[in-house]
Amino acid sequence: MPSMTKHDILSPVAASDSLNQQVSQIAILGTGLLGASLGLGLRAARFRGSIIGYGRRMATVERAKALGCIDQATTNLAEAVDGCELVVMATPVGVFTSLLERLADCGHPSLVITDVGSTKQQVCSDADRLLPNPTYFIGSHPMAGSERQGPDAAIKDLFDDKSCIMTPSKHTSPAATSLVQQLWGSLGMNVIQMSSAEHDQKVACVSHLPHAIAAMLMRLADQWDATQIASSGFRDTTRLASGDPTVWTDIFKTNRKQVIKAVDALALELQQFRKLLVDHADDNLELQLQQCKKMRDKWALEPEGDE
Repeated sequence: MPSMTKHDILSPVAASDSLNQQVSQIAILGTGLLGASLGLGLRAARFRGSIIGYGRRMATVERAKALGCIDQATTNLAEAVDGCELVVMATPVGVFTSLLERLADCGHPSLVITDVGSTKQQVCSDADRLLPNPTYFIGSHPMAGSERQGPDAAIKDLFDDKSCIMTPSKHTSPAATSLVQQLWGSLGMNVIQMSSAEHDQKVACVSHLPHAIAAMLMRLADQWDATQIASSGFRDTTRLASGDPTVWTDIFKTNRKQVIKAVDALALELQQFRKLLVDHADDNLELQLQQCKKMRDKWALEPEGDE
């Protein structure tokens, strides 16, 4: 499969029309920030079908229903997917394996299943192993989110003009791929395809490592009793540390190998930076900072969420 293939599909309006023609009922498994935002986004995109919300706690799914994120709330998985053409797993990634096992028992082998998880290799492998017809599963990762949690944090345009990475395998059904592309396209997302392995390597650098750095900076600032003088720069840099610790533990566990590689690569960069300071190589230090500024400024001019 080509590396990082940008997939130009229908306009959001056309994608929404096509989705409406093919899907009368969507189940969203997990109604936290992403799941609830997906429901709001679908309604804003004029999806006419029913949106079923599933969760382990009825209070959470009922809250999502009260906020208009979903039409029906249930804690019964079989009831949630019955009559659906499309299912989106929006729980923490640590729950995906058990969800796939239970979906396999629901007896809907032609049901198209995708997810919103931040890691892809494990869920794609589990789908191949557990589902009766894994050709109808395709991994997705909408590159959108917030450190806030729960349905009350839902944003209807959370996904608009962001990138969504899809990771079809060589045996993924073209029909399933097309349907999931229409789902994300209807929300105004820029769809990119790559392998699950390439995805996990890249997000280890631009998503998972930054979270770890933010968390470790908070630890260091606390140890040095420095937070009392910290201001907006430190607040912005460490925002990610406010993310759900359980969710992020699952992410690090399911992308352990690539995160370790990213940590090692950053450690080497920091050692080289340290050497510039130790050697009083101030001209080289300024040159490196200038180069990094140019890289960042160039990237910041690109559309938000675009690779």
